[in-house]
Amino acid sequence: MFHVVDDTESICKIVTAMLKHHGHEAISFGCPKDYISFVRSPGFRTPVAVFTDVTMPAMTGYEMMDIVSELRPELRFVVLTAAPEIRAEHANKACMYLAKPFTLASLLKVVGSLIQCHAFSPAYDHRCTSVDNRQIFPIENWSCPHRCEDCSSG
Repeated sequence: MFHVVDDTESICKIVTAMLKHHGHEAISFGCPKDYISFVRSPGFRTPVAVFTDVTMPAMTGYEMMDIVSELRPELRFVVLTAAPEIRAEHANKACMYLAKPFTLASLLKVVGSLIQCHAFSPAYDHRCTSVDNRQIFPIENWSCPHRCEDCSSG
């Protein structure tokens, strides 16, 4: 199961459809506040990861990650963004980064790594830094928010 949070309806639909087409459950949310309400609900099921935009009205994806991480510290986040850079204070909030627009191949590569991470972390050597496209962003001194040595040494 994956969760997708993006204020652009077409992104939610596309990412959710791609995930479902490749055999994964996926639920989308149009705003961070709706997602936070869902996380607090009795029907919440922990996903493999949460794909989130960061530039959204009313609340940024980073603010949402802070709140959700307090409630569910085990959650892994993947930032989906068209922003040209990731500010230093946000660099360690997400496990992976995908630049918009991204390809189906890059999405599936990240999904595969996340599934391995979810199933075996921290014992599995999944090298998160080698599967996303964080090299596009000038992210310095990144470390895995889950303190996974395999990710951080990638």
